[in-house]
Amino acid sequence: MSVWTVTCLEKADVRAAKFLALAAACLLVVLFIRIPWIAVLSVPLVIELAAPGLRHLFSRRRIVRLMDGRWRPVAVRFVPGRGRIGRSAYLEMTGSDRSLLRLPDMPERVRVLVRHSRRVWITEPDDRGRSVVITRGRPFLTLGRVVIR
Repeated sequence: MSVWTVTCLEKADVRAAKFLALAAACLLVVLFIRIPWIAVLSVPLVIELAAPGLRHLFSRRRIVRLMDGRWRPVAVRFVPGRGRIGRSAYLEMTGSDRSLLRLPDMPERVRVLVRHSRRVWITEPDDRGRSVVITRGRPFLTLGRVVIR
């Protein structure tokens, strides 16, 4: 693995740990308040905060395995009308008329970078269409999926 991919993986690990720590802190605050209706209302918040961290934690082994493959640059653009569905992003890959790259968790700062550079680096997809995606300029790594329209 190159230095950049290791840096991106380390940053993704730190980002996942921060999400999990924030979710745990919110859970502790709710437990100390002991007001039932606040506890009920905070459940979606805790789940929303923990989801990106848990997603990375459970898919880390698969990410490392895919990172050993060959990387290739891909010209991309956001799919009109599907650019933001929750935190997921759909990218259209230039040169492919039917394939989209679905990224489940993409922060706004990375969206801006991709909009301007119009390029990401991906590994060769596995048999289920999963591929590791990284950007240049900002250390960002996530497990995406190549889907057919």
